Amino acid sequence: MLGLGRALGETMAATMLIGNSTRVEDSLFMPATTAASLIASELTNANDSLHASALIAIALVLFGITLLLNLVAR
Repeated sequence: MLGLGRALGETMAATMLIGNSTRVEDSLFMPATTAASLIASELTNANDSLHASALIAIALVLFGITLLLNLVAR
């Protein structure tokens, strides 16, 4: 459970491993992106407040999922 929580929050390793593509493909074997890598790569380049707010909302959802997994692990 702790490993799963760690994997959800991992950023750069997942970005490099998965391929950092923002398109949704039909196959699971095509390049993709994770929520953590999306936040890490786009938050510094957010041009307007809506984009930054959307990335922060994704971060809060990711934090909630990680917190829930840690609570289940306890």
